[in-house]
Amino acid sequence: MDKATLRSTVFEILKKTPQTHFHAIENDVRRALETYERHDVLLLQEVLWDLLIQGLLAPGKNSLNLNLPFVHVTEYGAQCVEEGQTLAHDPDGYVRQLAASVDAPIDEVVLQSVRGALSVFLTGSYAGAVILLARAAECLFDRLADAVVGHADADAPGRDEVEATPRSSRRRGEAVVHAVRHCTLPAPLRESVDPHLNGLLALIQLSRHMDGSPRWPDATRDQVQGFVLLFPEQCAVVYRLVNALVP
Repeated sequence: MDKATLRSTVFEILKKTPQTHFHAIENDVRRALETYERHDVLLLQEVLWDLLIQGLLAPGKNSLNLNLPFVHVTEYGAQCVEEGQTLAHDPDGYVRQLAASVDAPIDEVVLQSVRGALSVFLTGSYAGAVILLARAAECLFDRLADAVVGHADADAPGRDEVEATPRSSRRRGEAVVHAVRHCTLPAPLRESVDPHLNGLLALIQLSRHMDGSPRWPDATRDQVQGFVLLFPEQCAVVYRLVNALVP
């Protein structure tokens, strides 16, 4: 049994029973998974403690049962479960889904940066998560910049600025967005440029000053979770743009 399978099963159980007990969860898991064996209880305990640390669960079921092993889904946990945001609490599952959603091999720096961002997000380091997501965004912008410089018309607006600005900088990212706006692209892809590229650019703006020097971002859990949930489609758009720009 692996943690990803147990985690997704626990989420389904918590949707139906938000006030419960560790032993009741185990009974429900045993009924739901034919492959569940007795020794898997230790792995299940790890999953439940992860959810406690991450703030999706809290001790207590009601006023008469305030302590562990009784637990309840927190307001934040209910939001995650109801809005389908639980994938942010499964770094390996998130990365697998990210890779499957993009029609091209994803740069390893992007994958590892995203995995690291989710890992620190789950420990409560929201600034650290932004910095690692921004690193992934910088890698995507560098790839897109190479496509713009290598294949844009010589007089295309913004091309010279892309070439003249340092890699992995805010200014370069802004120049890339400007240049891509003026490229010949299929209509659906052209319409996705501003919302998706500006979303990635926001990560870089939070983590770097205009001159490219690092800054410590001020970020909340909800803000970072929003970045995490939007990133897969943003990533897919970048690779679609690269494919469109490269003959």
